[in-house]
Amino acid sequence: MLELDQVQAHAGRFALAPVSLSAEEGRCHAVLGPSGSGKSTLLKAVLGALPVTAGEVRLGGETITRWPMERRRLGYVPQHLGLFPHLSVRDNLHYSARARRIPPQRFRPLLDRLVEITAIGGLLERPVTTLSGGERQRVALVRALAAAPRTVLLDEPFTALDEALRHELWWLLRELQQEQGLSALLVTHDLSEAHFLAEHITVLIDGRPEQTAPREQVRHRPATFAVARFLGLRNLFPAEVRETRDGELLADCRDLCRALRLPGRARPGDRIWIGIHPDDVMLRDADHPPRPDECVVTGRVRLQDMGGHVLIRLQPPERAPIELIAGRRALRRFGIADGGANVTVGLPAEALFWVPDEDAGRVS
Repeated sequence: MLELDQVQAHAGRFALAPVSLSAEEGRCHAVLGPSGSGKSTLLKAVLGALPVTAGEVRLGGETITRWPMERRRLGYVPQHLGLFPHLSVRDNLHYSARARRIPPQRFRPLLDRLVEITAIGGLLERPVTTLSGGERQRVALVRALAAAPRTVLLDEPFTALDEALRHELWWLLRELQQEQGLSALLVTHDLSEAHFLAEHITVLIDGRPEQTAPREQVRHRPATFAVARFLGLRNLFPAEVRETRDGELLADCRDLCRALRLPGRARPGDRIWIGIHPDDVMLRDADHPPRPDECVVTGRVRLQDMGGHVLIRLQPPERAPIELIAGRRALRRFGIADGGANVTVGLPAEALFWVPDEDAGRVS
């Protein structure tokens, strides 16, 4: 198990605020954030390539904060893979184990198994420079795992690959994790990648951990306006807190329904944002009436084909638009056409969340 306890680090003038997270055995924890948010700085601090200025890094219960890199037994797949171009694939795969002075009889059985799982046996004698992007990616993964690390660190290793190959390697990494019982720390800017590979996600923005939570909570209940915006969530509506009572707040929201009740506490008069994920907005009609707890909104729609689904942009009169996602079968069932008749949607109370207006007030 990898644990970070209030870890801080510096890279030049960039300062990473205290970060706490954990990756359990056989599980993956993803660090998600835009470019320049501090993801790679954090990974290098865990690896030992950058000094930790405060806090602790623990692996399997041992504090490794001041250990040299070679003693940490961490696998590492850098963003640009770091394969040695002057060596063959076989020599690249042997490098980590030999550098750690692991006897061949200890690392070769595992290496042979990894080569079999990843189907790179036919590449072993080839120079690295002759490999395709997907082949290099597989070799880098095997090299990182060949010395039997307790944890593997992944620094956006799939960014340069096409979508089909990325998905194939995601499945491969999950299979390797389950078979080897590895914990993994992944840094990425891709929410889909983080959601597929990780059970828990930490969102870093401008060097600060804005949220650490299970993946579904991050996706559907972002903790701050900055997280919601980074995740591409556009269903955010300004509101003002009227009162707080019994662990709930009552807020007025012009774009949705007046007097919305939401769990949480804030001061009367605080400005907040009320949001909902597009997946949680429900189509409604006479055959599928809204539930009593739903906020109901009606408007005309524009449709955007997204390949596997359709993005619906509902525009109520004189209000902000609402986005929702539906399949083509749902469009036919509800008789929805681009620019056609008015469409009604329901916003379930349990799917609504709120975040403070970061320019005007904070949660009390």
